[in-house]
Amino acid sequence: MVGDCMDCRKREEDMYWSHFQTVQFCQFLSGRFDQQLAIPKTFADSIREKLAGTVALRGPSGHVWNVGLVTNGDALLLKQGWKAFVEDHTLEENDILIFKYSGNFRFDVSMFDQESLCEKAASYFVKKCEHTESGHGSKRSRSLQEISEDSSDFLDDIADDHQVKKAKSDAARTPPSRIQPTRSTSRVEGEPRLKSRRREVTEDEKTRAQQMAAAASSENSFAVVMRASHVYKGFFMSIPAEWAKAHLPNESQDVELRVKDKTWIAKYHYKGYGGGLTNGWKNFVLDNFLEEFDVCVFDFASGTHETCTLDVKIFRVVEEVIPPSPVTRAAGRKRLTQCVSEPLSEDDV
Repeated sequence: MVGDCMDCRKREEDMYWSHFQTVQFCQFLSGRFDQQLAIPKTFADSIREKLAGTVALRGPSGHVWNVGLVTNGDALLLKQGWKAFVEDHTLEENDILIFKYSGNFRFDVSMFDQESLCEKAASYFVKKCEHTESGHGSKRSRSLQEISEDSSDFLDDIADDHQVKKAKSDAARTPPSRIQPTRSTSRVEGEPRLKSRRREVTEDEKTRAQQMAAAASSENSFAVVMRASHVYKGFFMSIPAEWAKAHLPNESQDVELRVKDKTWIAKYHYKGYGGGLTNGWKNFVLDNFLEEFDVCVFDFASGTHETCTLDVKIFRVVEEVIPPSPVTRAAGRKRLTQCVSEPLSEDDV
């Protein structure tokens, strides 16, 4: 009878972890909770293969914080970016957090006060701190990767900003008599410089690449899932602010990217609230045939105030390499002409 009950319980647990769309765990904050937070072992062991090197924590306010996962023996820890999450929500020792995981590397986090055991009302009104680090460390620099759900295209907007400015500049040079009211130049934004020729990738392939990257990550590394703004247009890749703060100076500098015995020089562009790789990053992307959804793990190797070296591991979603093709200038010019010269209809007035 006892054996049958144990078998039933085992089947129930297997069904919970493998079939339930939402799973959750509770954690009490204690000790040095502001530096890192351990995910309960049972939870970590059950869904470890579903998590990548970075997960998104969505607070009650709807804002999202990207936090890096690291391993310490058998423990799985929320580390890089966790301190920012703690500070922004003014979390205190013995506060209670409930993490609800529904897939897509995202947790919804609820927060409860240590004394009243009621939900922390202030957590619904959190605004991300955009101040620079103060002398007492009470304020922090905002990470470019800590973006709210409703502004998930923030980096794409930065990457495409130069195209919008160019459209406005071209329009400014057009004689006034030839300028007509336009609907919007927004369709110019996002115009790719490269177009993938790779077959469509599956969710399983994306997950596998992220799992492999997570296994190769360490406390001195950070992982980035490639986006269109990283590899097809704009060619700007932000670096997590917490990691940059720990390993890079608060100024722009050259960064050496090393893959085995080959190296590339890129520019780390620091802007006060974070930074990322720009000049030279495009060469690295093209020479290594990086595409959207590929995952790169950047590991700090050495550094000075003038330059630093990052060892890069690349995990492709598709092993077969087919170089992306460039978008022709003629196609881009035709698109731009349509966007700038299209007049408003009477219904739009």
